[in-house]
Amino acid sequence: MKKVIVSFIAAAIIAATAFVGGCVSFSGVDGRDGKDGQDVSIYECYELAKQEDPELTIEEFLKKYLSYSGDAVESGFSMQASINRSLFSAVSVAAGFEVSDTNIWGKPSGTKTSWMFGAGVIIDLDKERGDAYVVTNCHVIYTDASAGSRISENVYLFLYGQDEDYDIRQYGIPATVIGASRTYDIAVLKVHGSEVLKESNAVAAKFNESDDVYAGEPVYAIGNPETLGVSATQGIISKESETISVNVSDVSTDVQQYRVLRTDAAINGGNSGGGLFNAEGELVGIVNAKAAESDIDNMGYALPASNVKRLVRLMIDTQSKFDGNNTGVYQLYLDAGLTAQGRKVRLENDRAVISETVCVNNAVSGLEQDDAIRRIVIENASGEVVESREVTRLHHVEDLLLSAREGYTVKLTVSRAGGLVEVPIAVTQRDLDFVV
Repeated sequence: MKKVIVSFIAAAIIAATAFVGGCVSFSGVDGRDGKDGQDVSIYECYELAKQEDPELTIEEFLKKYLSYSGDAVESGFSMQASINRSLFSAVSVAAGFEVSDTNIWGKPSGTKTSWMFGAGVIIDLDKERGDAYVVTNCHVIYTDASAGSRISENVYLFLYGQDEDYDIRQYGIPATVIGASRTYDIAVLKVHGSEVLKESNAVAAKFNESDDVYAGEPVYAIGNPETLGVSATQGIISKESETISVNVSDVSTDVQQYRVLRTDAAINGGNSGGGLFNAEGELVGIVNAKAAESDIDNMGYALPASNVKRLVRLMIDTQSKFDGNNTGVYQLYLDAGLTAQGRKVRLENDRAVISETVCVNNAVSGLEQDDAIRRIVIENASGEVVESREVTRLHHVEDLLLSAREGYTVKLTVSRAGGLVEVPIAVTQRDLDFVV
């Protein structure tokens, strides 16, 4: 099912010349006259309990006073540790665009810098050289407005703890866009020779090794909500895969569809491009949208790591072809109509597992109509296996083919006439998309 939601969640601030942080003061109430009292944290309760028992540990407190099991305590502290590690792989992103300015009479008066803010994740880091690759959303560094360049040529990054009250150009880490895809809403940034990175505690995040996530998995999102700096929110995977439709510009017909994970972790403007992590601190997605209608709560979306990690590698491998308008990324794809049939759901190891049969609709590239694709194997020019996995969902095919390159061999194992047949197939090369 397709779901139409509001536009992306990067935060736009027009004609800003400095990254201005700030705080909002909330006046509390004391519980009188039926009003809410102030919140008391678990740690405040723990400190009170320690007055009676100075040797009491936080673990003992949780077990004794809140009836937490040992597993629950361990899980909670493990998540906290993962979140704190992941903060050091997160960045705030500021993307500047030179746009036409007007005076008070509406007459042209030169140009001004318009800034778009979002987040990103460091996915490769050479601390000694001060080099890094960062993944973010395409819509964070792209504008459809009347700017001199639709892809920002003024991108700056801020590390965790360094992203408040800073002048962008003076304190930001300069970055260059090396690839951008509106089709997937992913962009890759490169940092070269940064002294700030060399002297920082920054780390690179790791992608989840598995392509699959499941409903109910604990996750946390790290981003730059409301441009107030890198911070974290926690939730679960609400739905492991769905397709949403997003209006990506002011043109009502300019709609892109994205396969996403759904989460109930709080997502706000400025979270765009930030990471969605599992309890082990592995990237399972890149946050890109939310449902923000007044009657909807806690429906945020992230692009799944299963295609992001392959797309990012594709962009890095082909970065020399990127010129700011053409992504330079050539995607190989199977020129055949595919459908998913016979969806089944089963409980396996306490996980709700969905599977379906991927069938070929037309005879092409060695395939016959009604072939059922069971496995994809991709080998590089040297015959080494790059990818090999069973195909149990329709999206597996597109995800896996992002690992293919010109000169690689792609083999499909298909069910045909009651048996299994291995079919070497030809894949077609095309531009991934154009950003113009």
